[in-house]
Amino acid sequence: MKPANNLLFLTLLLPGISQALDTVGGLRYMEFSASLPGKVLKASKTLDDQGKIQIHLEVDGAEPNIPISILEGQESLVKRAQNGPLSEELSMRIKTITPGTTTKVAVYGKFPPVLYPDKTRTSPEAAQLASIAVAALEPVVGLDLILLRHGILGMGNRGNQIREGNLTRSQIENLKSDPDVGAVEMIHEETPMSPELTTLAASGYNPGGVPGSAGSGVHAATFETGLTSGFLSCIGVTPASYDANVSGIYWEIRHANATFRTLAASAPSASLYHRRSAYYDGTNDINYLINNGIQTVSLSFTRGGTSAYHSTYSEFLVMDDFAYRSPYPVFVNGSANSGYSYETNWQGYNGVSVGNVRHTNNSTYELADCTQTKNPPPIYGSCISGSGSNCSGDREMPYLVVPGIPSSGSDFATTCLEGDGTLNCGTSWSAPVGNGIAADIIAADSRLAGWPEKVRATMVLTAQNVDGGDWASGTDGRDGSGVVSGAEGVSFASAHTSVSPGNSAVEKGMGAGSLYASDFGAAYKRFNYYVPNPKPSGKHLRVVLTWDSNPIVGGGSNALSDVDLIVQKASGTQGSYSWDGNVEVVDVAAADVSAGSSYYIDVAPAINRIPSSGSRTNYSYYAIAWEWVKDHAD
Repeated sequence: MKPANNLLFLTLLLPGISQALDTVGGLRYMEFSASLPGKVLKASKTLDDQGKIQIHLEVDGAEPNIPISILEGQESLVKRAQNGPLSEELSMRIKTITPGTTTKVAVYGKFPPVLYPDKTRTSPEAAQLASIAVAALEPVVGLDLILLRHGILGMGNRGNQIREGNLTRSQIENLKSDPDVGAVEMIHEETPMSPELTTLAASGYNPGGVPGSAGSGVHAATFETGLTSGFLSCIGVTPASYDANVSGIYWEIRHANATFRTLAASAPSASLYHRRSAYYDGTNDINYLINNGIQTVSLSFTRGGTSAYHSTYSEFLVMDDFAYRSPYPVFVNGSANSGYSYETNWQGYNGVSVGNVRHTNNSTYELADCTQTKNPPPIYGSCISGSGSNCSGDREMPYLVVPGIPSSGSDFATTCLEGDGTLNCGTSWSAPVGNGIAADIIAADSRLAGWPEKVRATMVLTAQNVDGGDWASGTDGRDGSGVVSGAEGVSFASAHTSVSPGNSAVEKGMGAGSLYASDFGAAYKRFNYYVPNPKPSGKHLRVVLTWDSNPIVGGGSNALSDVDLIVQKASGTQGSYSWDGNVEVVDVAAADVSAGSSYYIDVAPAINRIPSSGSRTNYSYYAIAWEWVKDHAD
């Protein structure tokens, strides 16, 4: 078992509270340096006599008599006043830029507020039209005009909302004080996540044995540096749409070809697409996703290297925004390869970050020792349960691990890849394999189409433990929720019962809907599950809850509401109560429930951070799923 915090002292600290939570998620120390200078806020979650989650705050032994969301808002406003549109990294770096030198940055425009139609309350046609309309939005003030205003010329163009180039300290400071600028961020050299090419065994292409016809009808894409028509002809694949490689760089061609090949092998019947781009957020990149109705997509380049970008990075805001925009693609991205002491590379909330696992001999898995798995720091407060400004949060990243390297071998066929490579670790291959599995899951049942939240929940639900123990949201777990299982994911997608709050108890259930501000402080959304008789041998109950953040594109904000998960068992309840994650998982041992009995599951909205004004939307989507899963990966 992964360790849980000992919360005995918490009940002594808070005598008016009846029950400490029985999982990670109790006392957390948050430093709000701006709104509470020199103070450390202690925040805890407990269950009261009615089974409701209570959030208790303490500063210097006394309650601050102010909601935590207000403190967070004050902190955000102060930081915005200090940094303007500059990223945290650039705000720190600008002090070290000497005269005569420059720093490579990206400048983003600020967009007008947009309210998307809720897909649970409007037609797919209305949602699609809204998405197309938003794609055509121009920044409030054109970037060319902003740059001209400050005498900045010659920056490169990456779509009508992004300019890239090398700027001096004074130029950056001028942009910092400009109210029309959305964001200014440092640019690191982006590199493929796998430094060399690897061979992938059939088990790597198709983990868990998904059917050969998997992915049918789903539009799946890779974004890389390009493909060659000769390669596509060689492997016998004619994608619906692709951009030919024009860079002519031998190594980049090999990398793009390999990522596309793994996608094609893991989703053999999908409609395959490829865009020659290493970004998701350029104007043409956004239009490509919308115009081609892309439902699953992966990209195998780093974001920030070993000093990874955080969840408010502008490209991540665009990705997370697509949770509310047709065609609602599932983003699957690699965590990078530098080792367990580094943060996961892709830190957006509404996609799937994957690590690397090796399939050794068609029957067992082992973790690859190079996947970045350290959790990112929290978005609210400078630290939670740690020390220093970059202490880990409680997101449990990566979300799962995916086969990316085999147990042996060193080459792809040179006739298809214009050259061979050496066996090496890398999530460049894990990402497109996960992409293909996501496509297979959507193809298995139309109920998942347009619901990346359901796909995310299904992949986490049906993953199988590799590194030992159950999911614990406060741990930097190397395997997340375990190794992806194509067969189990497809099976659950096609065999589950669709549920809503108050449902009749079912063995395998999945539901999804919207959370509005009115849901916070209201009655919990209660679902009911049934324990089969007899209980499945070698399995336990897993319940997964996931929901979306509320990003503001061009605004530097990626608000994440706090929602918790409570599962009833034979003796009380068990829960998952993270502070800074949007995935909650509860694993209930078979011995803790009775065969033939029914129990409840509560979705408990805790802290509302849905923007109420100037937002891209005024609600959040969530998905919940449960079934009996294997205790350990085969």
